[in-house]
Amino acid sequence: MSDAPILGPVNHVVDLSTASDFEKKHTPHIEVDRKGDKTIATVTVGFEVVHPNQPDHYIAWIELYVDGAGIARFDLSPVATDPTVSVIISADAGSMLRAIAHCNLHGLWAAEVVL
Repeated sequence: MSDAPILGPVNHVVDLSTASDFEKKHTPHIEVDRKGDKTIATVTVGFEVVHPNQPDHYIAWIELYVDGAGIARFDLSPVATDPTVSVIISADAGSMLRAIAHCNLHGLWAAEVVL
Protein backbone atom coordinates (compact mmCIF):
# COMPACT_ATOMS: atom_id res chain seq x y z
CA MET A 1 0.00 0.00 0.00
CA SER A 2 1.07 3.58 -0.60
CA ASP A 3 3.05 5.35 2.13
CA ALA A 4 1.55 8.76 1.22
CA PRO A 5 -1.25 10.12 -0.95
CA ILE A 6 -0.83 11.46 -4.44
CA LEU A 7 -0.71 15.23 -3.96
CA GLY A 8 -2.16 16.39 -7.28
CA PRO A 9 -2.39 15.65 -11.02
CA VAL A 10 1.28 16.61 -11.45
CA ASN A 11 3.22 17.13 -8.24
CA HIS A 12 5.81 19.90 -8.41
CA VAL A 13 8.13 20.70 -5.51
CA VAL A 14 9.56 24.20 -5.88
CA ASP A 15 12.15 24.08 -3.07
CA LEU A 16 13.73 20.67 -2.44
CA SER A 17 15.63 22.03 0.57
CA THR A 18 12.34 22.22 2.49
CA ALA A 19 10.74 19.13 0.94
CA SER A 20 9.82 15.98 2.85
CA ASP A 21 11.69 12.73 2.21
CA PHE A 22 8.58 11.50 0.37
CA GLU A 23 8.77 14.49 -1.98
CA LYS A 24 12.55 14.22 -2.42
CA LYS A 25 12.43 10.57 -3.43
CA HIS A 26 9.80 11.25 -6.13
CA THR A 27 10.86 14.63 -7.59
CA PRO A 28 13.15 14.45 -10.63
CA HIS A 29 16.56 16.04 -10.16
CA ILE A 30 17.92 17.59 -13.37
CA GLU A 31 21.62 18.19 -14.04
CA VAL A 32 22.70 19.95 -17.23
CA ASP A 33 26.14 20.24 -18.78
CA ARG A 34 26.42 22.63 -21.74
CA LYS A 35 28.92 21.54 -24.43
CA GLY A 36 28.88 24.14 -27.22
CA ASP A 37 25.49 23.97 -28.93
CA LYS A 38 24.54 20.70 -27.20
CA THR A 39 23.35 20.04 -23.66
CA ILE A 40 23.78 16.80 -21.77
CA ALA A 41 20.78 16.45 -19.49
CA THR A 42 20.76 13.84 -16.74
CA VAL A 43 17.60 13.17 -14.73
CA THR A 44 17.65 11.17 -11.50
CA VAL A 45 14.56 10.29 -9.50
CA GLY A 46 15.48 9.72 -5.87
CA PHE A 47 18.57 11.93 -5.95
CA GLU A 48 18.78 12.75 -2.22
CA VAL A 49 16.44 10.04 -0.94
CA VAL A 50 16.50 6.75 -2.83
CA HIS A 51 13.23 5.80 -4.51
CA PRO A 52 12.26 2.11 -4.17
CA ASN A 53 12.83 -0.05 -7.21
CA GLN A 54 10.75 -3.10 -6.41
CA PRO A 55 8.06 -4.99 -8.36
CA ASP A 56 5.32 -3.22 -6.39
CA HIS A 57 6.83 0.32 -6.19
CA TYR A 58 9.04 1.83 -8.89
CA ILE A 59 9.49 4.67 -11.39
CA ALA A 60 7.72 3.49 -14.56
CA TRP A 61 8.89 6.23 -16.94
CA ILE A 62 10.62 9.59 -17.31
CA GLU A 63 9.69 12.14 -20.01
CA LEU A 64 11.60 15.26 -21.06
CA TYR A 65 10.20 18.43 -22.63
CA VAL A 66 11.89 21.56 -23.98
CA ASP A 67 9.64 24.61 -23.97
CA GLY A 68 6.60 22.32 -23.78
CA ALA A 69 7.55 20.04 -26.69
CA GLY A 70 8.21 16.38 -25.89
CA ILE A 71 11.76 15.35 -26.77
CA ALA A 72 12.32 11.99 -25.05
CA ARG A 73 10.61 9.23 -23.09
CA PHE A 74 12.31 6.47 -21.17
CA ASP A 75 10.22 3.46 -20.09
CA LEU A 76 11.74 1.72 -17.07
CA SER A 77 11.15 -1.66 -15.51
CA PRO A 78 11.27 -2.46 -11.81
CA VAL A 79 14.34 -4.11 -10.29
CA ALA A 80 16.36 -4.24 -13.56
CA THR A 81 16.73 -0.45 -14.11
CA ASP A 82 17.61 2.57 -12.01
CA PRO A 83 15.58 5.77 -12.46
CA THR A 84 18.47 7.77 -13.95
CA VAL A 85 18.59 8.74 -17.63
CA SER A 86 20.78 10.97 -19.79
CA VAL A 87 20.21 12.49 -23.20
CA ILE A 88 22.07 14.92 -25.45
CA ILE A 89 19.77 17.67 -26.67
CA SER A 90 20.00 20.71 -28.93
CA ALA A 91 18.21 23.63 -27.33
CA ASP A 92 18.83 27.35 -27.08
CA ALA A 93 20.13 28.89 -23.88
CA GLY A 94 17.15 30.16 -21.91
CA SER A 95 14.93 27.24 -22.95
CA MET A 96 12.93 25.50 -20.23
CA LEU A 97 13.74 21.81 -19.72
CA ARG A 98 11.03 19.90 -17.86
CA ALA A 99 11.26 16.34 -16.56
CA ILE A 100 8.19 14.36 -15.53
CA ALA A 101 8.52 11.03 -13.72
CA HIS A 102 5.76 8.53 -13.08
CA CYS A 103 5.76 6.49 -9.87
CA ASN A 104 3.46 3.50 -10.23
CA LEU A 105 1.98 4.22 -6.77
CA HIS A 106 2.27 7.98 -6.30
CA GLY A 107 1.64 9.43 -9.74
CA LEU A 108 3.37 12.21 -11.67
CA TRP A 109 6.23 14.37 -10.39
CA ALA A 110 7.84 17.26 -12.30
CA ALA A 111 10.85 19.54 -12.14
CA GLU A 112 12.14 22.29 -14.43
CA VAL A 113 15.43 23.99 -15.13
CA VAL A 114 16.34 26.84 -17.47
CA LEU A 115 19.12 25.92 -19.89
